[in-house]
Amino acid sequence: MTNARVAAYPLTSSVGGRSPHAVPYRSSQPVSIRCVRFAAVMAALIAAVAFVQSSFFRISLITVHGAGHLSDDEIIARSDLYRGQPLNSIRPADVVGRLTALPWIAAARVQVIPTGRVDLLVDERVPRAAMLFRHKYVLLDSGGVALEGAFNPPSVPLISVEGMTPPWVRLGDRVPSRGVRDAVRAVALLPPEEIARGVRLHVDRAGAVIVTTADGVTVLLGSPRGLGGRAAMLAQVLAAIRRQHLRRASVDLRFAGSVILRGQPAALSRGVRR
Repeated sequence: MTNARVAAYPLTSSVGGRSPHAVPYRSSQPVSIRCVRFAAVMAALIAAVAFVQSSFFRISLITVHGAGHLSDDEIIARSDLYRGQPLNSIRPADVVGRLTALPWIAAARVQVIPTGRVDLLVDERVPRAAMLFRHKYVLLDSGGVALEGAFNPPSVPLISVEGMTPPWVRLGDRVPSRGVRDAVRAVALLPPEEIARGVRLHVDRAGAVIVTTADGVTVLLGSPRGLGGRAAMLAQVLAAIRRQHLRRASVDLRFAGSVILRGQPAALSRGVRR
């Protein structure tokens, strides 16, 4: 029996298999071309960043819309924006927060125009009444927010609430007194022509509203309930009182459907020697 030698050969790899000694893939493009392309891409990115940071994308003009009491310079200064500032550094929410921190500004919006203009749109509060607090007149808007303090008498109606002294009054905050806020709302029900002439409004301990006009007529309007209907009669009643030239007149409108008038005719000065 003869000995036979069996030769062993490595099996060929299956289709899709990778030879353990496969040569790695090499780009057919020369290294110089790839470098040129990379340099072109980086140059384009740098140019885009430089363009965004150029003067075309910086603040060139700041405008203010809606201001009345505050000046444009005050609002721009509070916004913390400035000419030459990059547009991409503007945070509208932060700007709005700084503007609405001013007591006179109720709301604000910021519009950024790509050409470099920034518009600040503000809604200012309107003073509707004033109250005395620690020897100063405090202006109040329709919601009872304290706007400003002054030593001189204001041009808006002066209100007072009997037995209610707010513990504090901070500008920009709503006065912590329901009676004061009710008095401000009652002012809004008065005839505009009487407000223009000048009136004072007082709320007594029972919550009844008492109005005193510029020419000294006292009107008892009563409780807040149904106050709108009684206040609507005020213009007609005051016109009748003035036609009769009554002095120290007092009118009671607290009872529905009735007008109680007290007063004396004013003395005619013509032909009277003093």
